[in-house]
Amino acid sequence: MAALPLAKGEATYLAAFLSRVAGWDERAAVRLQVRRGHVGCYAPSPLDVLALVVVPLGAGADALDGLDATVSAGRLRDIVGDVSQLSGAVEIAVPDAITGSPSLAVLPPVGPWSPGERGVAGDLVPKVDAAVAAFRASVPASGSFHAELVAEAAWDAPGWGGVPMRALHAAKLLGFLAHAGARVETGNAPGWKRLMTPGGQVFARNATTPVRLSVVPVRE
Repeated sequence: MAALPLAKGEATYLAAFLSRVAGWDERAAVRLQVRRGHVGCYAPSPLDVLALVVVPLGAGADALDGLDATVSAGRLRDIVGDVSQLSGAVEIAVPDAITGSPSLAVLPPVGPWSPGERGVAGDLVPKVDAAVAAFRASVPASGSFHAELVAEAAWDAPGWGGVPMRALHAAKLLGFLAHAGARVETGNAPGWKRLMTPGGQVFARNATTPVRLSVVPVRE
């Protein structure tokens, strides 16, 4: 069984990310990929975007290069949460593989990405808050067909730098915009748009018929 060597700080951060993902859907899966001494954790969200957190690995990471596994977000959260309570570096056992969401089957490209807008997180938060308030004021009874149309229109609307509002909302929910002065930027690649922050990245597909995971409001 593969084990990821992580420093305590990185393990704690990964545990927090996994807790949010599993909080949205306890059955959610995440996809782990190891490249050049780092592990990337891709996760779906109810807003039909992919989130990515990348953390550095410790000694022995070279032997794990190329690892690619889809595992339970909740199970990995429990493992990381338990060992992150220990002091110093920890070893995170990768749980058994499972079948994940179709959204994890095709990941965003590593590159090249065309640069987009640059700014700070504090510029984006008011936009998200305004969109959420407008949505809550206009959405009818949850579960109706009209509610789905309102949700799609709200979250597909332009957010910032060509990235749809759904991506900005997901970034805020994940804590990626928590520090007002944090530098953020957007990027474009064929079929994809992304928002990059110091805490993680959010990717939105440009496809005309993307997989819809959910259209219900997401609680903060």
